[in-house]
Amino acid sequence: MFGGGSSLQLFRLFGFRVGVHPSWFLILFFWIFWLNSSFDEAITSPGQGFIAAVVAAAIFFGSIVLHELGHAFAARREGIGVGGIDLFFFGGFMSANRDSETPGEEFRVAAAGPAVTLVLATVLGAAAYAMLGDGTLDAAFFYDRSGSLIEVVVAFSALANALLFVLNMLPAFPLDGGRIVRAIAWQLTGNRHGATKFSAYLGQGFAALMIGYGVFILITSSDAFGGLWYIVLGWMLGGSARAAISQSNFVTRLEGITAGDIMDAEPVTIPAGVPATQAYDEFFLRYQGWPWFAVTESDGTFVGLAHRAAVEHTALREDGSVAIRTLVGDSEQVRTDTPLESLIQSEPLRRLGALMAVDAEGRLRGVVTLDQVSRALQARLAPS
Repeated sequence: MFGGGSSLQLFRLFGFRVGVHPSWFLILFFWIFWLNSSFDEAITSPGQGFIAAVVAAAIFFGSIVLHELGHAFAARREGIGVGGIDLFFFGGFMSANRDSETPGEEFRVAAAGPAVTLVLATVLGAAAYAMLGDGTLDAAFFYDRSGSLIEVVVAFSALANALLFVLNMLPAFPLDGGRIVRAIAWQLTGNRHGATKFSAYLGQGFAALMIGYGVFILITSSDAFGGLWYIVLGWMLGGSARAAISQSNFVTRLEGITAGDIMDAEPVTIPAGVPATQAYDEFFLRYQGWPWFAVTESDGTFVGLAHRAAVEHTALREDGSVAIRTLVGDSEQVRTDTPLESLIQSEPLRRLGALMAVDAEGRLRGVVTLDQVSRALQARLAPS
């Protein structure tokens, strides 16, 4: 689902950071509070409602983590960097370092999460039916004295995952169903931004329906919590959809600008075969204040970055005759045809302050700095 913002890290799973937004603690409390009394009525053995509520909440949020892991593994297979997984007020969010570049990529990443949820709902539903038979839904809906603690928790977890699947498959961006709709529209029209706007407008429509339904519940029933739930969920969905439309309009104004258009096409580089002592004397002492230089082979192939500290240490305290290529560190590279939109979202650019722009053969063609990206943005977004 959608979300974002700052979060507190809980743990790392399969290399992915898993954190929680502060709002998650509030919803966790309400979940346990609401489920406690309901489970007390549903479980045949009295006094087990609180334990069941805690276990059910853990399974539910664990299911959301697995849902987002589905997205994360799919993104990793597509070569998309994953910033982490966050749990927040209404669900979870997998943050990617870039947007999908093809409709197929978008479809596979978007569909992976609901696929995991569908499997969980099916497995838990089969387990609940095996234990309770026709009474599975009774236990899931908390009918009085429906079963044992484990039976009620499993039945409820199956229903919760089924509802989570249905909600996520609504064709409303930025829900997963909306992203799938965007992928299909993108494939049919060839216009990513037009597809984004189409699915986001659907999202705004569903958001209005949710808010209207929440108001209806508040007026016609005593379920104030349920009504407020739909109103807040609709408000958040509508806000995310409006943000997606604004983002699409913003990105549209940046179309046509690539790394090759704004890069420094004549960067100072160190030949890979130069000894460390010579590199230190001719580059780092000559260009005071430069923390690093790009290192290239004779054919222009980019090798990596030589940082001042490593070169200085080797030149002055170790064997300064070693070739500079042995001292380079890894560096983030971008293709010269990388769009400005992707450069803006680049975390390595913000961290290092520059990216190496290479061609399809890996030859260094230029350096893109954070200042160049900022100036390109100001020029493109300035009033005509």
